[in-house]
Amino acid sequence: MTPTRLRGHQPFILMALRNGADTEQGLRKKYERLLHYMGLPVSFAGEDRGWRFHRELDENLGALVRKGFVSKEGDAYSLTAEGQELAESAYRRARESEDGWTALMHSPSVASRLSVISYVFLALLKLAAGFTFRSAALVADGLDSLIDVLSASIVLLGVRFGKELMSAAFVVAVMGLLSSLIIYEGITRLMLSAVVATPPAAFGAVIVSAGVSYALSVYQRVVGKRGGSLALISQSVDSRSHVFQAAAVLIGLVFARFGIYAVDAIVALLIALLILRAAVELAIELSHVARSTDIKGDTGADDERGFDWHRWNFFKIWTLLTIKEVSNRRDVVLRYDQTFTPDDLPHATHRSPAAGFDYRKHVDGILEELFEEGLITLIGAQLYLTDVGKGKLNASLRRRRLGFFF
Repeated sequence: MTPTRLRGHQPFILMALRNGADTEQGLRKKYERLLHYMGLPVSFAGEDRGWRFHRELDENLGALVRKGFVSKEGDAYSLTAEGQELAESAYRRARESEDGWTALMHSPSVASRLSVISYVFLALLKLAAGFTFRSAALVADGLDSLIDVLSASIVLLGVRFGKELMSAAFVVAVMGLLSSLIIYEGITRLMLSAVVATPPAAFGAVIVSAGVSYALSVYQRVVGKRGGSLALISQSVDSRSHVFQAAAVLIGLVFARFGIYAVDAIVALLIALLILRAAVELAIELSHVARSTDIKGDTGADDERGFDWHRWNFFKIWTLLTIKEVSNRRDVVLRYDQTFTPDDLPHATHRSPAAGFDYRKHVDGILEELFEEGLITLIGAQLYLTDVGKGKLNASLRRRRLGFFF
């Protein structure tokens, strides 16, 4: 059975029928969902014969029936034994031939690994340059990047060993300690007027860190939105903030070039205050989570709904994020189709947070709960975030930026 015998939409049709019989309308719907996942919000729901796809689907189905790969009973099409074998072969080839660049641009797991590698590079670059050129601002910015690396590693270990809250508390403590050290160093430098070296290499280090942070921010946001990763989306916000911090560090170096060293120390103090504020906010949220965990019990499971509470909470936050950009139920569901890879689609090359969760079935329950909590409101026929909802979304993204999933 050679691959050359499959033409046009025939490989897709065979793979779409791997899990059972389907109608022509069902095949159109699966193809529509595949295109939504690829970022093309088209519709084949109508019967307009002007659609080239409708004609080609008819022709390819007829060809597969004539070749003996597909049989038709009433309106339903199903694979023959020979067709099943060919479909499995086509599916294996589709999975094996996945392009590495496509995986790089669509896989949240790949993006997460690249993000950690980038954080390590940025932390080492900033710290090395900061200590070499005696810039408190560069050291402070480097420690901020180091926090990203530590939090991702420590929280991952906490989740693996069932100590997520404990690991989160440890990261908050580290943030508080580092911010205090930066504040102490910044005040000391202000009092002593410590000299900051400003060779071209110092400026180069800042410019490189800003460029990497900006590229990382764009990459994390694109992959995060395509793959439904709230952690990547929140990390993209943090990466963008590092671009602004780099600009502030650059300003400090410019002033130091003219002998005004106090600006570098002031920038370090500002960065320290941002880290300290984040630590305090996370500490407050951590205490709330700890209390709610005591109320719900160690498992955190919502027995009334019958599925994992974390999955439900993930889609609540994802729905809030979506309503920030679209404003009706239909578009929320369409965005789900565009973002996540349903398990039953051919060519689905990586699993998503949606695996095993029927969002269409639960979307009304999620919206109802968001209404009850005052996180969204309805104005006319449009959905909008309330101020409470915006705060809830921002708080969740801050937690997920550091790897906290509670």
